[in-house]
Amino acid sequence: MREAGAGDQANRVFPVLPFPCAYYKPQEPHAVVNTKFRLLATSVYRVVRQFVDRHPGFNLTPLQRQGFKELRNRIEAGEIRLSVSDKGGEFVVIPQVLDKAITQLHLQDKTLYCRSTEKEYAKQYRKLNKVWCGVAKVAGLHSSTINRLKSDLPLCPVLYTLIKTHKLSAADLSSNNPAVFKVRPIISSVGGPTDKISWFLNLIVRQILPYIPAHLTNTNMLLEKLLNVDLQENVVIESFDVTSLYTNVSNEAALEATFELLSDHEGSLNLYGFSIANIMTVLKECLNCSFFRWSGVYYRQMRGLAMGQRLAPVLAIAYMSKIEKPILDRRPALYSRYIDDCLIICSSQEEMDICFDILNNRADQIKFTRESPRESWLPFLNIQIQLARGTVRTKWYRKPSCKNILIHYRSAHPLRTKQSVINNMFRVASKVSSDTDLKTESLDIARRVALSNGYPHCRGGSQRGGHFPHRRIRERAPVNKVAFCLPFISEEMSRAIRSSLTRCDLQEEVMVVEIPPGNLCRQLVCNRLYDILCDTPDCLVCPSNRRGDCMRAGVIYEIRCQACGAEYIGETGRPLRIRIKEHLEGLRKSRTQTPLGMHRILCHGGNEFTISVAILALETETTARKALEACWITSRDPQINRKEECVAVTRDLAPFLDLCKF
Repeated sequence: MREAGAGDQANRVFPVLPFPCAYYKPQEPHAVVNTKFRLLATSVYRVVRQFVDRHPGFNLTPLQRQGFKELRNRIEAGEIRLSVSDKGGEFVVIPQVLDKAITQLHLQDKTLYCRSTEKEYAKQYRKLNKVWCGVAKVAGLHSSTINRLKSDLPLCPVLYTLIKTHKLSAADLSSNNPAVFKVRPIISSVGGPTDKISWFLNLIVRQILPYIPAHLTNTNMLLEKLLNVDLQENVVIESFDVTSLYTNVSNEAALEATFELLSDHEGSLNLYGFSIANIMTVLKECLNCSFFRWSGVYYRQMRGLAMGQRLAPVLAIAYMSKIEKPILDRRPALYSRYIDDCLIICSSQEEMDICFDILNNRADQIKFTRESPRESWLPFLNIQIQLARGTVRTKWYRKPSCKNILIHYRSAHPLRTKQSVINNMFRVASKVSSDTDLKTESLDIARRVALSNGYPHCRGGSQRGGHFPHRRIRERAPVNKVAFCLPFISEEMSRAIRSSLTRCDLQEEVMVVEIPPGNLCRQLVCNRLYDILCDTPDCLVCPSNRRGDCMRAGVIYEIRCQACGAEYIGETGRPLRIRIKEHLEGLRKSRTQTPLGMHRILCHGGNEFTISVAILALETETTARKALEACWITSRDPQINRKEECVAVTRDLAPFLDLCKF
């Protein structure tokens, strides 16, 4: 995608937006391609018909299924909340009464949070949209891009907390005292007012990361630095950890550090036509839009960065570059940092203590803890490091808090996914180990992890654990291939679909993406648990204070006339509440160009009637949603529709309608 506009930078290639387009523009017909896809549709139909009665077997025992149903029923009854722990990955089951008390105690920190209102929240996000549109227009972005990146009706971010189970003792687990539990606050900003704009800003500001000397992108970068470090005989190694970095960042200092880095390296960065001053203006407005909801109450975060905001990691890294500058000026043998975890090698213990004191006195809110080697080994990220006689030794490391949860061998995932997960684990364990003995030790740990996740035959001597055969190395799929997403049923069905692609000569244009069924986490964990009830008076979509489905975007919906039972089926990419409001307006004013207005005149002699609304399906992708709408209309034959929706789509997909059970 190329943006036309003022300035050379605005003409650079613009990345594809990861957000669905609001409008659907049909492509021009292509005889050859259309023929191939019609053949593919016929072939896929035969495959689906062959496997339609073959259901995947349960990978839960009857007792486990009974426990799953009980958990789901108790969550829906408001008895418990089920979440994932902060670092271990295991499930945390906690009474909702205690969970609310823990969060309420966290929100009592008046230095961090204050009460707000929906009016203040709306005022700030509208200001953000206004600033964004003005700045982006000056930068020369296309109007469609500007509108696509702003959120006119955003979802308010919500707060949820993750329990730090690794900081709980055995006695704490049975405590009902909320003060016992340490939590990590997450503000979920998906669909929020800053979500799309901060995605674009992140494209620009993340380009400064390579110019931050201490920043680490991954373990490989650290290993390279360790290989090149010049070690003296009696050097000392330690790790420093920043306490609650995100919420203790000074936003002003983070913006200042970002501005300096952008200014120093402006010639090497792609700013997409924006001036640095304009970038900083939008950045500041994004940080000012720090509102969220919890249990129906609006709050504002007064300082620091919100974990869950797209910009938080980059801004925190830029801020830390200012904090650590005096340390780099002292030129230690090595100083590297991965966000809030620092690794430092100094010439003596005295120098190490001086560096620690300097860091702890750089800012009032920023405090460090430190860790020294135990039995000569220092854990850092996913490796352990040993300094011995001027050399560095490394091996793979799993934190005690890590529960080693991987995709289970019996899970309903494609075999290639399981292969990739296990083979990658063995590859990492081997790669980070500095010699043969340590590699053997690391691979033994990897085998134990694989066995604990149900993978058999992991006792062999190979690097990969001896279970999966060597796979032929495939070339990376071209980015311009069309993704053909289908639910994963079985390896046999997936192979049959891929064979259909080859027979139709579409293997170079289409790639199969297998979607596994919902796992336990997706079915049981709800981060908006206390903010899902609708608070709109007399809401037609979710009456009687039910779940707030009226703010769902990307839906196929049904409107039913309560007077005669006639139906209308439609779709919208906007929040459903807004689309229903438009329908009601057309009904109230008897507008003949609207379906309900025309129905009022033709079938009810101009008399007004009431309606009910139901959601039929959810689909965020515009083209898929249009096709689904057409299939629903063809199947249900609603009386109020004009039957003009995607005629070509329903003609080509008509054989599948009897399989869909609309």
